[in-house]
Amino acid sequence: MYKQILVVVDGSEQSDQALEKASRTAERYGAGLVIGHVIDTRSFPKLSLYGDNLWDEIKKSADELVENSKKQAEALGIKDIQTIVKSGNPRVEIPKTLVDEYDADLLVAGGSGLNTTERILVGSVTEASVRRSASDVLTVKGEADATLYRNILVAVDGSEQSEQALAKAIDVAKIAEATLKIAHVVEVQGGPYTYGALEMQKHESDGEAPDKDTEQQEMLGKYKRKAEDEGVKDVETILYYGNPRTEIPRTLTVENDIDLLVTAATGRGAMKRLFTGSVAHASVHHAPSDILTVRNG
Repeated sequence: MYKQILVVVDGSEQSDQALEKASRTAERYGAGLVIGHVIDTRSFPKLSLYGDNLWDEIKKSADELVENSKKQAEALGIKDIQTIVKSGNPRVEIPKTLVDEYDADLLVAGGSGLNTTERILVGSVTEASVRRSASDVLTVKGEADATLYRNILVAVDGSEQSEQALAKAIDVAKIAEATLKIAHVVEVQGGPYTYGALEMQKHESDGEAPDKDTEQQEMLGKYKRKAEDEGVKDVETILYYGNPRTEIPRTLTVENDIDLLVTAATGRGAMKRLFTGSVAHASVHHAPSDILTVRNG
């Protein structure tokens, strides 16, 4: 599924977790691994009084960081490893320059890292990667283990992009022998509803069993059969009502003990997403699990 994986490191605990997840993923798929670090030069105007000596120290530390990271990956059995240290704006160089230069089809980054205060002000490298990278992006929030993932949730809306996300979720579930839950959240105002609760509310209001959800049920049934036909043994579907940007990353991941949430980088309602934010971006901020944001089929 993946041939070239790029992982970004910064020396934080979160980037160590990302490195281990990237290494285990590379081993599982027989992919090459690129370990990258970008020295943030936006702060250098303030440091210029210290001259070249300070730059030499920073560059030396960066080289040591990627070399130590390479040794960690080698200890996990990875042989095809490249390292790179660049300078510039990490939010541009990582998702654009490094992904393109190394033809990466998966970018792996920690859900958080160094410089927490700065992230609050200008946004994290991970968020920029989800927005800008041409590759899939795996945002790592949990510790790695040999199994990688046990419970996978994929969010679908019937779009071509969400079907690409479904295909990736099926592949991961098959290889990991994980459970797969396929969820669709119908956007309604007034708070979250499970399908059963909404049905009860509708019955009380008009005494009839509405069929407005037939299309969504058929879509989920089709996707379930597809996953089962492709070899996933444990597949469930979830139909939910509420705000998808809230219920998918915050409610469904917690209620179902999810350790990997798979979403499309884009889906339906592109103009609305410009103003309210997509499920993918909301998930990066709010989901407690790892998030695989799928850009490519």
